[in-house]
Amino acid sequence: MKKEIFINLEKEIFKGNLLDIGFSNYGIIYNIYKQNTDDNSSINYVEGNEEKTGIEEGTYDVCALFFTLSDIKTSRNKMKLIKDIYNYLKEDGLLYIWDIDKGLSKIFNSKIKIVLPDKSTKQIHLRDLNMLKNSSKENAIKILEPYFEILTIKNSDNIYYMICKKKGKSKDESNSSRN
Repeated sequence: MKKEIFINLEKEIFKGNLLDIGFSNYGIIYNIYKQNTDDNSSINYVEGNEEKTGIEEGTYDVCALFFTLSDIKTSRNKMKLIKDIYNYLKEDGLLYIWDIDKGLSKIFNSKIKIVLPDKSTKQIHLRDLNMLKNSSKENAIKILEPYFEILTIKNSDNIYYMICKKKGKSKDESNSSRN
């Protein structure tokens, strides 16, 4: 049986240059961004791993992953994406994540109704029947912790939402020896 889930993004606002990374372009992050941005900021959408060309390191204030991590099969590839995002973000950059909370031996099959800031709604259908894939919130936290400080975590109806702040480089990474 398909379950219907409700996500309210009416009050979501992204400030600065935004990198939207996904495998399915739902247009949701773009619509939110365009409704609440000034003319000096920009948005780039990257679909999958193929479109990395032209993305400069340290350029973005915000990165958004809207049901992106669950599209990646292995934790190793998820870790690589998170490391890339870390490099793309400016110091103190923010990472927003919405995704399914589905562990091993479980499936996910739901319609998701999303309310945008202009009060319009968009509906998407997410289905993950791969019982060998771990898309759990706990797995995401484990992958994020070396690179990001998790500021906010919310979880409801097997959907989680996180806001993460880029960690600063350690002294060993930021200082190079001049001997």
